Amino acid sequence: MSVHLARDSYGKHRVRVSKVRRPREAPANQERHEFVEVSVDVELEGDFAASFTAGDNRLVIATDTCKNTVYALAKDHDVATIESFGLAIAEHFLERYDHVQLCRVSLTETVWDRLGESLHGFVARDRATPTAVVTLERDAESEVVAGVAKLLIAKTTESGFSDFHRDEYRTLPDVDDRILATELTAQWLYRGEGAGSGGDFLGNRRAVVDALLTAFLDHYSRSVQETLYRMGSAALEACPEADEITLTMPNKHHLLAKLVPEGTTNDNEVFVVTDEPFGYISGTIKR
Repeated sequence: MSVHLARDSYGKHRVRVSKVRRPREAPANQERHEFVEVSVDVELEGDFAASFTAGDNRLVIATDTCKNTVYALAKDHDVATIESFGLAIAEHFLERYDHVQLCRVSLTETVWDRLGESLHGFVARDRATPTAVVTLERDAESEVVAGVAKLLIAKTTESGFSDFHRDEYRTLPDVDDRILATELTAQWLYRGEGAGSGGDFLGNRRAVVDALLTAFLDHYSRSVQETLYRMGSAALEACPEADEITLTMPNKHHLLAKLVPEGTTNDNEVFVVTDEPFGYISGTIKR
């Protein structure tokens, strides 16, 4: 039987690195610090086929080397945004190793908020996890997919779902006032100049998230699908550098509870929260 290696890649995943940005202008306990934590996945593609097909490791950049590189670059990079840090990592591998054709860097940030007015105390934020995927291929435009995950949002009115398809399997009734809750995942794409290291990734992230949240609230929602489209459109308007955005909005169902004793009125006040099964809605909006 004749077979061949159709595609290959390798690297190091879940390289967790934190950095303290220190002014170095006063004793540590008297100066204001910035604290950032990132989990980094590095994947390489290039002239590595022989390591798979012939056990020839001479061109293999060890996955341990990939890990060490992330730490070394974190020393010299300010890690101001995960997008710019991802670009620095990808650029390093293509500039340093001629046989690397493509480097893909995926990053997830653990956000630490300042604890009160403390100069150096922080509390981890549970929701709205920043994400980024940087892809840099030799002789091709860079590509950055910025995003946010685990953004739990809800509104308790101004949402309904009615006049949908009827057949013998339908049991869900029309409703004109319901809770709309979802755990939003959003990913927006930069290409070419917009994906360069000089991009305002932090400002754009804030603008996109603000636009998403504003659009979530600014209308009566006839379906999650309609709201998703309005939110994605608003995000692209707020961020001209992004070419497209993909939103995933699974339903976090809040179902009207049946109260006891029998005959007790539940006027859209008490609900049963369910995790599964759940509705899954996703869409990509392009310019």
